[in-house]
Amino acid sequence: MSSREDSGSGQETPRILAESGRVKRYVFVPSGRVRWVVVGRGRDYLILPEAPYCSCEDFYFRVLHNQKPRCYHLEALEIAVREKLYDEIEEEDSWYDKLMSEWLSE
Repeated sequence: MSSREDSGSGQETPRILAESGRVKRYVFVPSGRVRWVVVGRGRDYLILPEAPYCSCEDFYFRVLHNQKPRCYHLEALEIAVREKLYDEIEEEDSWYDKLMSEWLSE
């Protein structure tokens, strides 16, 4: 476990996000589209692990400007997938556009 995963400082860390069930795998039916979301303190963040991409400000300001390799939401997703700590949610395709709008809004 890296120090970033569990700093012991009481701050919200990737490990805390993963272990508290805040990583969600949405599966839309019948299309089978999958979207990952991490429930943050103030809002939900869309994660595209294959890109990799996160809709948080830290990703935009620090990751894209090469100040750090990834945000802690991407780290939380990595932990949750590795340890099977995520919740899987099935939604009808009719909800896809509405949810994507929510996840990408500020």
